[in-house]
Order: sequence, then C-alpha cells, then structure tokens
Amino acid sequence: MKTYLLSCLLFYAVFNAYCQETLSEKSNDILLENTYLTTIEKEKFFLHTNKTTYYTGEKIWFKAYIAEGSSNKPSMNTTNLFVNFYSPEKKLISSQLFYAEAGFAHGEIDLNPDLPAGTYYIDLDTNKNRNFKSGSVVPIQLLSINNNEVTEGPFYDPTVNSPQAIYEPNYTMAFYPESQTVLTDEINTIAFTIQNNQVPVKASGTIKDDATGETVTRFMSDAYGMGKFNLLYNSSFSAEINIDGIVKKFPLPIASPLGFIIQKKLQSTDANTTSISLKTNSATASNYNNQSLILVLHRNGFTKSIAPIEINKITTNYQINFLNENLFSGINTLTLFDTNNKPISEYSFWNEPENIELEVTKFTSTTDSLTLHFSMLNKLSDANLSVSVLPEATISYSNQHNIITEFQLKPYLKETGFGLAEFYNKTKGNKHSMDLLIQTAMNSNPVYGAVKTEKDLVFQPEHGVKIRGSVNSKNKDLSKYKVMLSSIENNILLVEPLKGEKQFEFDSLMLAHPTKYKLALLNHKGEIEKASFYIYKDYNTYRPDSLLTKSIPDHTKTKYKTVHEIEEIYTPILMDEEVLDEVLVKAKVESDREVLEDRITKKVRSIGFTKIHIVDEKRFIGANLVFYLRTLPRVHVAQDGRSVTIMSSRGPGAGALMKDENNNYGKQLGYNIYIDEIPINDHSELLFMQMFDVAAVTVNAIGNTINIYTKTPKLMKDISGVTTNPNIKVSETEFGFSLPTETFKNAEIYYPNQSSEELYSSIDWIPNFYLNAKTPNYLTINTKKHQNIKLFINGMNANGQLVYKMVTINKESN
Repeated sequence: MKTYLLSCLLFYAVFNAYCQETLSEKSNDILLENTYLTTIEKEKFFLHTNKTTYYTGEKIWFKAYIAEGSSNKPSMNTTNLFVNFYSPEKKLISSQLFYAEAGFAHGEIDLNPDLPAGTYYIDLDTNKNRNFKSGSVVPIQLLSINNNEVTEGPFYDPTVNSPQAIYEPNYTMAFYPESQTVLTDEINTIAFTIQNNQVPVKASGTIKDDATGETVTRFMSDAYGMGKFNLLYNSSFSAEINIDGIVKKFPLPIASPLGFIIQKKLQSTDANTTSISLKTNSATASNYNNQSLILVLHRNGFTKSIAPIEINKITTNYQINFLNENLFSGINTLTLFDTNNKPISEYSFWNEPENIELEVTKFTSTTDSLTLHFSMLNKLSDANLSVSVLPEATISYSNQHNIITEFQLKPYLKETGFGLAEFYNKTKGNKHSMDLLIQTAMNSNPVYGAVKTEKDLVFQPEHGVKIRGSVNSKNKDLSKYKVMLSSIENNILLVEPLKGEKQFEFDSLMLAHPTKYKLALLNHKGEIEKASFYIYKDYNTYRPDSLLTKSIPDHTKTKYKTVHEIEEIYTPILMDEEVLDEVLVKAKVESDREVLEDRITKKVRSIGFTKIHIVDEKRFIGANLVFYLRTLPRVHVAQDGRSVTIMSSRGPGAGALMKDENNNYGKQLGYNIYIDEIPINDHSELLFMQMFDVAAVTVNAIGNTINIYTKTPKLMKDISGVTTNPNIKVSETEFGFSLPTETFKNAEIYYPNQSSEELYSSIDWIPNFYLNAKTPNYLTINTKKHQNIKLFINGMNANGQLVYKMVTINKESN
C-alpha cells in the first residue's frame, strides 16, 4: 500500500511534533480501520466533442481523456473505454468499446437519420468505474431533418432566447459553516447561498441577534448567489433579506458547545507552504484531553497524508504547515477523526494548480487555409490536445464544460445552479473565489466500508476482450491438444492449451470490430486436425446500464450572439444521392495472381535481387510456413524438434556455401526474416503459421532477407478465390474495439446560405495535436470560405497539467 506521509510542524505552547517513523507505524492501522478512507485510485473522465448540437445523419467526433483521481495524470492502466449513447428518455441506444492508450481515446458516433430531435446523452464508463457510478455524462442536442424540414424539440430555438417560465418568487438561503462546525463563543466564518427557485441571486441583507433584534453585521452575495461573513457566536441569529419588497428571514445554524474548527490561514510566512489552523474552545480541549485525534489529508476519500494530534486541555490552537508540493492539485480535504474513527470536523480548500498557459496566434493564411502557431508560455512538459474548429458565429457549441472544470471541480461538487466553466473563466480560478465555491458546493465524502483496496472491488478492471468456447473432435483424449487463434487483421497469433476436457479461452485480446479471426485445433505435433468450435457470447464482463441513472449536468440555456442576420430560409438539408446516367467503362482485366504480384513488387526494395513467390493455395493447403520454405530455392531449413533455423545456401554458384574465416566453404548464413516487414528473432515461431494466412514470400539471397506477406485486408482487397483449410473455423467478431476514422470528414449537408453554414457547420476536428514544449508548433486548417473561426482547445500532459483555451482568429487581421 502506497501512503504519503505528511511533513508537518505542530505549534502550540507545550506540544511536540510526531516524527515520521511514529506516523508510518500508525498509518496502515488507521487506513484499514477507517471506513471513510481508501487507497483505491478512481478514474475521472472528460469528453471533448467537436460540437454539442448536431443534425441527424452527422457524426459526433470526440476525444476522451481518462485521468487518475488523485493526480489528474493520464490513466496508464485504463484500456477499455465504453462510450454509451442514450436517448432523450435515457434509454440505451448503443454501446461502443474504444481502446484507450496512455489516458486518451478518440472516435465517432454515427447519428441515425431517423432519430427524433431532442437531448441525447453520452456516458463514458469502464468496468472498474461501475463500483462508483461516477463518470462523465455529456448532453448533446440533436436536430432532425426530414424531407428538408426541421423537427425541433420544444427546448431549442438557437437564435431567440426562449421565454423563461414564470414562477412565484421563492427565495431560499442556505448556510455553510467553515469546517461544518459552529462553535459557541468563537468567531465563526459562515458561507451562504441565495437562490430564487434554485437560480442564484445577487442580494444583500443583515444578520440580527434573535434576543435583542439588533443588527450585528451585514452581508452581500455575488453574481453567483454566494457570499460569507464572520460572526462571534454568543447568541442565536437570523439572516434577513429584502428583495423588491419581499422580506424573508432565515435562522442561522445553532452553535455547539463542543467542536473543532479547521481553517486555512490567509497569510503564510513561507510561499512554499500552506498553513492550516485547528482551533477549539476550553470545554472541548478538556473533553478531549490526552486523546489522539487523527487529521487526514485526502480527496474524495483517497488518502495522501495522516497526522495524529494529541489534544491537551490547556491548548486551544494548533498549526499545521503543509508543503505545497505535498498537496493535491486543486481541491484538498482535511478531516479530523476521533478515537472511534468518526469524523468530527472537515474542511476543504483550493490549491491552485499549475496548468498549461497556451497562446495561439495566426502564422500565415491563404485563400482557403490558415496556419496557426501554438506556444506554451510556461514551458511545461509536452501535451496532447484536441481542437474543434468552427465558424466564429457558431451556435452549435455550448461551451458549458471543459477539461479543467471536469477534472478539478465537477467530481467533488454538487449542483450549483450555474455553469462551473463560466464561473472558472470569469473568476480566473483565483483562490478566494474557489474557496468560497468549495465551501458552499462541496459534496460529502462517500463511505467506502469494506472496499479498501483494488482487490476489494466488485468490478475489476478489464483489458481487451475475451473469446471463450468449447471444441468437439473425434479424438477422445485432447489432454495434449491446443487451440490456435489467428487474425491477420489484428496481427494476432496465439496458441493456448485446452482448459478442462474441451474448453478454451483467450483473454485480453485487442480485437477490432468488425474483423475476422480463425480457430484451429492442434495436436501434439502442431498439426491441424478436424474439429468444430462453439463460441460463448460473454466477450467482456462490462454491461452498460439499460437506463441512464448517473447524475446529468443541468446547464442553463446558452445565449448566443448572432453575428449574421438570419435569412428567411436558413435550415441545412441533407444532400440527396445523385443518380448518374448509364456509362460504359472499358478496363483491362487482370488475374488475381497478377494483381497480387504487382502489389508485392511495389513493396520490394531491391527488386533486381529478389525472387517473388506467390503461394499456390490449393497445393499447400494444410501446410505450415516452415514446410513451404523447404520448397524454395536458396533456402535451407534446419530443424531439431521444435527448434527451427532458416539459413541461406548462396555462394559463387547455385547452391554453393559461403566461405568461413579460414577461406573454407561450408558456413551457412541465417536469414533475416520479416513478417509484414516486422522482424522476428525466433524462427521457431514460423511453425505456428499456416499457409492459408500467407499471400506471398520474397527471398533476397544477396541481402540475406526473407519477407513473408500475410493476407491483410489491404493487400487482398478485391482479390477473390482465397482458399482456406476446411479444418479452420473462420469467425467474425460480434464485439470488439471500434476503430476511429483517421481523418475528419464533414457530413454531406447542404447549407442554403451563408447564415446557416456559419451557424451550424464544422470546419475541422483535430483529436490528437501534440504540443512540444521546446519547439515551434504549427497547425494548418482548411478554412474553405470562412474568414473568422473559433477554436475550442482542451488537453493535458503526462504530469496531469491541463489546458483549456477558446480562441477567435480573423484571417484578415495581423
């Protein structure tokens, strides 16, 4: 178990700090006994889509980011990322598996032209994440085109601000004491929110003493309905607001005679440390005299530091200094536990992250293209970015969330009534605003109970897909038999012994879908025998929820500034297919063998010294590759049991041997062998390759090289009559990894005028743009006829440092 121990100093009259050795002895016991704490690393997700409003028939292009909950670093252990698509009724429409590498995945979701308009939802999930039911749910607006008419849901009018529903005023005020504790006869800091029908309100008011009716202090909320005030609690109090003649009175929380208050000190003598004050009153100090309380630094239960504090009846103030480098980036939580491991005080605060400062400027431009210069101002490590490029006037991107708010805020906060992205952008993430937000919106920490470590998880992480099944053969004793699975399309060749009498299993397969794979039964000699296979349907453990139950962000309607004057007819329409007149095409007909030989010839570097052998499939059906190589000239096969070496016998004459160091003939040279231009070191692996998978073999005796070309889909495209061994079962995947399209392509949508194109179209989507911290970075975009473009940029680096940027570029400006 990995535990980071706190480097701290505890200051008060007669208090001595524990040394790190003492802390380490107690840390394991504390973590095991405390049901609120865990060492499980949770996953966090962020989805960047190229737009947030689409028409049916388009594709949703996306980039997914997966990070570790504690560090925000890319998750290196997550490979299976499920992208689930839900209807407006929150019913599952589709679930796709994408391969995540080093915390990143990208791909597309096809939108069926028959889908009705409405708000749809994209959910990112993994099998491990099913233990926590967290994740990232992104709402997507879908507009339907049917017979050139737009079927709009009642929620959507992109150019006119829809009238707000009329409610009777219902003002509410909620109070959030610092450390969730109000202590008698102490100055307490109380944060608050003011809302009208759950909409934040900017208002002012007074705090009055209930006993005397006198005003003791005043308060005012900000534009987000939040504020705070300090109050000496020596009575009971109420808050009073007067808004447009409506007077409302709200009682403040009742003070407790016992308790602890945790606070972050505003001033610190050392810029590298954060000072935390733990204060109480005399009654509490006497009540907890000589008890060892535990102060834990964690985030969402994931523990980073533990500090036992022994309470002395004469001491009411303690100070703990944390090195900033030992804090979490973003939100931190300090929880004080009593001797029974029950929380008695809790405080959360903001530790400003060092995020990437990005500058994007125009480098050059042409009539239909634009080259941008990306510069990292604070020179952190290289980063991976995704970039959505849209017209400046777009109304198809809501910009309601970004990678910073999704990773550093959303997983830990409850619903606020306003967009976190808007709040973060306007406040620029300053620590005072962030601390106030955290105090009023922090979620209570979950109780993990028996789930303490990774092995306790009910749903374990998955990697790849599984193929399981049973085999039937006329042979009764299959104890020494094996099953071979091969897939040229997925570059897989595996051999596994049978489990039990007839069962077989291949786990953690990186199978793309849809692709083909082959199964064969091998006897103890490695020969293929006749058999039949039955394949089970449980390709993976993960099962998406048929009905979406995760929390969904309640974003307020985005207000767009319309740059272009809307014309009467502006709705885009889907392009119809054009039917061409009958045409006559004359072409030279080539045989499959000629086509294949021509493709192999283009791959060969030294064609003058290379002999190309196109495999005669019917002649060598059932043979393995080693057998075939024995039939080729200038190739000598040395085999000793299961050990194989492929050697050359070239020399001054045909079949002659090479001279050794004493100028004597007799030495044979081992060939350098490549399979689809990938070198292999162990020639014995060729025993498992069957000729039904091989298209051609090239031999260059002068260069001492053999290239084996397998029947890849690209090589065998449009070539028919491929012969297979009848004892081989050829299957097509029913599930596997969805392969992303390499290049972004716009949907075939016709925009009747400039207005509709500026409002709804996409220009480009770049899912993987690598930002080098040490060299210039340039990105060229085909802008078509758009003069002003808007970029939405998200990204992160290997250290968990994030970047979000919205940039508007004018092609004509300098």
